[in-house]
Amino acid sequence: MNRLEERLAPLDGIAAVILWVAGVVVLQWPAHQPPSDASGVRALHFFQDHTGTILVGTLLFGLGSLFFLWFLGLIRTQLGPAEGGERRFSSITYAAGIAMGVFLLLAPAAHAAGAMNNLGLSPDAAQVYLGINAGFYWGAGLSGALFLFAFAWTTLSTGAFPAWLGWASIALAAWLVIVPIAWIGLVYAFPLWLIAVSVILWTRSRSDSRPDPARRTP
Repeated sequence: MNRLEERLAPLDGIAAVILWVAGVVVLQWPAHQPPSDASGVRALHFFQDHTGTILVGTLLFGLGSLFFLWFLGLIRTQLGPAEGGERRFSSITYAAGIAMGVFLLLAPAAHAAGAMNNLGLSPDAAQVYLGINAGFYWGAGLSGALFLFAFAWTTLSTGAFPAWLGWASIALAAWLVIVPIAWIGLVYAFPLWLIAVSVILWTRSRSDSRPDPARRTP
């Protein structure tokens, strides 16, 4: 069982992205999720008319966040031994990644709470739920920037991952602190970054699992 989990662990990042995309698709199309600055009446209709759909979409997104948190364990095993010593920056990477994952769990939870409490919900309260959701995404972006910067620092100083990924991580970290456009980086660029890391680790695990011809017995 442990061996199977180790072989499939690099795919956890891809699983997170698939579930995130599925959750967003359900919330944006069948549920017609309004923007965070929508009127209270529109927000109220969103929670009252699409309760089941909202709960399905938020569940899918939340599961994706859990896969991301699980995937952080694998990233830690790659960065920590490569850094050695006190493992300061790999520890910062892990802690910031956990903070990001928690924010990405809480963001859909705000929508789920609004959907589950829709019967006694007022327009003003419904609008607050939308704002809380946006606030958690803002927190995910800031913690994600720290996660990516610490990841890049460790990568470029140790070679734990390819250098191009380290520089790409710095660029994405800078993107996530530019508030007006941070959501674009979080929604579109970060999943691509996660897929890239997953593919690198998957390729690495496949190479490590191949038998060494020099060790074969005649």
